[in-house]
Amino acid sequence: MNERYELLAPIAEGGLGAVFRARDTQLGRDVAVKRILTGKTGGCGTDVDALIREARQLSIVQHPNIVAVYDLGEDAEGGFIVMELVPGETLEDVIMRGALTADDFDALVRQTLDGMRAVHAQGIIHLDLKPGNLMIHRLPEGSIQVKILDFGLSKCTSSGQNQEAAPASGLLGSVYFMAPEQFERAAVDVRTDIYALGCIYYYALTQQYPFGGETKPQVMVAHLHHRIRPLAELRPDLPARTVEWVEWLINRAPAGRPVSISEALRIYDENALAGAKASLPPHPVIEA
Repeated sequence: MNERYELLAPIAEGGLGAVFRARDTQLGRDVAVKRILTGKTGGCGTDVDALIREARQLSIVQHPNIVAVYDLGEDAEGGFIVMELVPGETLEDVIMRGALTADDFDALVRQTLDGMRAVHAQGIIHLDLKPGNLMIHRLPEGSIQVKILDFGLSKCTSSGQNQEAAPASGLLGSVYFMAPEQFERAAVDVRTDIYALGCIYYYALTQQYPFGGETKPQVMVAHLHHRIRPLAELRPDLPARTVEWVEWLINRAPAGRPVSISEALRIYDENALAGAKASLPPHPVIEA
């Protein structure tokens, strides 16, 4: 670490990188510093290449629900990226204590959709959306602020893009929130992120994964065959419009999902205004 940043304590470790709390000695503030783990670059070349790529992805998205990038550097141990230190806890930790309230769920939906709409507008797809990559900060007035983190697996794309083939054991990301096309190594686009968001919303409402299994392959098969327990069975108290909207996002076929974040948000708003189930596009029948 160069003279400007003093590492204080580890924060988290993921599939590609480790994040530390650090002190910016020039500006006198705490920041988050991310390093790529040795040998883990996600196919981006060197650790410096991977960090430069992630920093560039993040730096072009200026949005209150996206973590901000401050600096990028390199030292004897490799490259590092300096980011905003987001207060609070991950959505995973919040959900472990209980399913979200209606107000918190509404805030989660609106802020994640708004943040990802800004990301997609820059031609970026995240590809690793999960509760562990969403930070929740409880504001003094009681509402929550959401920040989307970790763009280490993101891709720049203006159209569907196929992923490089890799064995199931080498998949990067959480299988509980990955879309079927990621397991199939098929084209990915904004609807891949929309699927992950739908899985997150289901989990936030139920404390259960929409697609379960004791092993990664079992979870993958559940996604591929769309073996999902209907949300209404777990939460019969929810309005039908909410149930259908969440399940629309996690349709097996990309063509059966919203075409964009804006469409998903538009229908969500219409549901909220109408107070009754809005008319959703017909869901195609998926053969198991």
